[in-house]
Amino acid sequence: MEMILCLKVQSPVVSFRRPLDHNYQRTLPLPPPTTLIGLAGSALGLSDRELWAKDSLFNDDVKVAVWMNQESGRASDMWTLLKIKNMKMERSPYMRELLFGVSYTIVYSADEKLLTSLRRAFQNPAYPLSLGREDELILVEDITIDEASPGEPIFYGTVIAGDVRKMQIHPMLEPGIQFEPPIIAELPLNFSVDNKRLRHPQNYAVLSFLPFQLKMEIPEMQALKYQGRNFVWMNC
Repeated sequence: MEMILCLKVQSPVVSFRRPLDHNYQRTLPLPPPTTLIGLAGSALGLSDRELWAKDSLFNDDVKVAVWMNQESGRASDMWTLLKIKNMKMERSPYMRELLFGVSYTIVYSADEKLLTSLRRAFQNPAYPLSLGREDELILVEDITIDEASPGEPIFYGTVIAGDVRKMQIHPMLEPGIQFEPPIIAELPLNFSVDNKRLRHPQNYAVLSFLPFQLKMEIPEMQALKYQGRNFVWMNC
C-alpha cells in the first residue's frame, strides 16, 4: 500500500504542446509531469526558483501520475504572435490544438507531511490553479488522501514511463471501438532556473500517452490501483 494525494479536476479548455511543434502546435492528451509539479507549486505559492531548486522536495521525493476520467473533445484555434523584426512589428500566426471538456484524476505520492500540506494548499491555493496558460483554469472537484493498492498491468487513458512500442503488450480489442495510437514523447522531468528566471528543461524521459478507448495489458509494468484504475508513476 502506498499513501497518495488524489485530485479530481476538470477544465473547459486545456492544451499541452508537444515540444517539437511550432507553427501547428498539437496537444498531448494528458498533462506531462512538469505540469503536475507546477500545479502543486502554484497551490503552495512557490516561485519557479523555489519549486525547481536542487534541494526542492519536488525534484526527487514527489511522484506523479494522471489518468482521464472521460474522453475529451478536440478543436483547433488560430493565434497570432506580434514580433519585432528590424524595428518593425510583424504578425506570426500559428495553429493551436485544444482539448475541451476535460476531466482528470491527478495523483501525488510523497511523505505524509508533504501530502497533508499539499491537501491544505489545494483547498486554499496561493495562486489560481491552471494546467498551463493563466486562462486555462481548473476546478478541483475532490481532494483525498488515501492509499493505493497493488494493481493489474491493464491501462487506458493514462501515461506510463517508457516507450510502449518496445514493450510486450496485449491489446484488449472490442467490436466497434475507435482509437488513436499511443503518443510517444521525450519530455523533461524537471527544470533548472537561471538568474534571469528562465527555465531550462532537464532529465528527459520517454513517456507513452495511452488512448482512452483501448485497454492494454503490459505485463512488465508494476501497477498501482486506486478507485478501479491502474496506474504507474511517470517520473520514477
